Formats: sequence, structure tokens, C-alpha cells
Amino acid sequence: MINRIFSGTRCRVIRQVHYPDGAVHRFTLGTIRYAMENLGRELVMVDWDTGRATVVFPHDIELVAGEASAIA
Repeated sequence: MINRIFSGTRCRVIRQVHYPDGAVHRFTLGTIRYAMENLGRELVMVDWDTGRATVVFPHDIELVAGEASAIA
């Protein structure tokens, strides 16, 4: 099930995250597209300001205060 509660909310990655095409470096900013559950794990799809989009675990990101624009 796709969860769009935090869609549009700004976030920052708190540790380097590796994925098949490279890595998202620590402190990179992005915008949450949606969250979903897969095999009992919560995953978050983020559009990074670098132009990439990746799926990360919620514990890999933090919300950026003052830039939140979640859909109510």
C-alpha cells in the first residue's frame, strides 16, 4: 500500500546510502514522493535534489524543519 501522507515533505539523508547506480551522500536534500511497505519493511521513495530518485529506509532520512509541505 502506498502512503502519501508525507508526499512533498523535504528531507535530508543522514548517512551515505548506496544503490546500484552509485550513492546518495550524507546531508543530500530531497523531497519525499511516497512511502510503502514491502515484505514487512517500510520504504520511502525520495526525489533527491541531485536529480536522482531512490528508495531508502525511514531511518536513513530526517525531515527538514521549516520546509515541510505535507498534503493534509
